Amino acid sequence: MIWKSEFSQPFFNLAHSYGIGINRTVDYSDLASLVMLPLSFNYWKTEVKQILKPHRVLKPIIIMVCCVAFVATSYPKHYEELAMNSEFIKIVSSDYQSAKRKLHIYNDAIYNRIYYRIEFPEKMAHISTLIQVDSIDERNTRIVLDSILGFSVASKGSLFRVRYDEETIEFIRSLSKEDIEKLFSKQIQEEFGTE
Repeated sequence: MIWKSEFSQPFFNLAHSYGIGINRTVDYSDLASLVMLPLSFNYWKTEVKQILKPHRVLKPIIIMVCCVAFVATSYPKHYEELAMNSEFIKIVSSDYQSAKRKLHIYNDAIYNRIYYRIEFPEKMAHISTLIQVDSIDERNTRIVLDSILGFSVASKGSLFRVRYDEETIEFIRSLSKEDIEKLFSKQIQEEFGTE
């Protein structure tokens, strides 16, 4: 429970200060797996364990798999803030509900501002933005690039030697607001299959 909470952050800060690339995502929904504890306790207390008794060699393998699954984590990412305001508007030929599905928006956000990522899959990076999606009429939807928040670049290397692609970091740093708006427009066109 501590591992998946913010209380374990000092451990990660210490590891990062020594160049050890270990990280985790704070995600309390993972704690749903604790439901298995009463089931395993019940198994321990019943006669079923005599029938399904694990073999002596199998126990260490099961323990190792569980330990790896428990600490399975992703490498740290390089984050930088961009903090740019934009009012770039893209009109798409799609009704509002279809547009939301194509943008992977499945609920209504507060103030109608939604997080949206401009992806660079080949560079293992993305730019985080806030967008607004509004219906114009039954056939058209307006997508407004409201804010350009920052960017993230995934690390490469091994657990004990984390490296960031400095070329990618410099590339994204060098992008102007207009460049990012063009990338946003291009990605929206690809998602909606328009020219």
